[in-house]
Amino acid sequence: MDQVRLSRTLAAGASYYAGVGGIAPDGSVTAAQLSVQMVSAYNDALINVQNATYYNTSMLLEDQADLALDNMSVAIDALVDATTTFATVSAVADMAAEADTVQEQMDLQDTVSVSDMSVTDADVEEYNTALADVETYAQEAAGFLAASNNVQITASTDDWANRNNISVAAYSSVTYDATTDLLIMEFYNQGSEAWGGVGFEGYLNGDFKTAGDIYEAGIAYGG
Repeated sequence: MDQVRLSRTLAAGASYYAGVGGIAPDGSVTAAQLSVQMVSAYNDALINVQNATYYNTSMLLEDQADLALDNMSVAIDALVDATTTFATVSAVADMAAEADTVQEQMDLQDTVSVSDMSVTDADVEEYNTALADVETYAQEAAGFLAASNNVQITASTDDWANRNNISVAAYSSVTYDATTDLLIMEFYNQGSEAWGGVGFEGYLNGDFKTAGDIYEAGIAYGG
């Protein structure tokens, strides 16, 4: 506070002159006094800080959704790489379907003989893993985002954190399982020790889409 700094300066000046016989006039330190208005303004500002929402459950879940989206993007890249192998398979199938003459069939045979167009178990595993990862991270991202907009989840978690003097930012893990529609958030206490958490099961039933919905959206937005 400016008043506190000024008070130190004026007190030091008065102290110096007091030691050498210099008399400070009335009102020489008055400028550093605190007024009722100053104190009221400070206390109001303090209350605002105490009541301010710097990080809450909704923000936490939105951040988790962003992380899941980033992971999904990586999984999609891996899927694109994995599908390169199967693009060759599709090309061979098309060539075989169009090989009507003996010469075309012999040409296809020569092409297959000199090119490695086989599909290995590793190719299949890479493809299936990437596809499964896309689904998992898509479920997590959507689940976290839906939960961030669910007042029952966010309000009750914020209230629990306040009652237990827990900072929502001090989370240890946040997980969502679409199979069971189970969201679990676990937190540390102020001593950085695992404190406990909250769980919500079946709260996002209304946010689920059908496989048909997913397919139609893929046609509309992905091709």
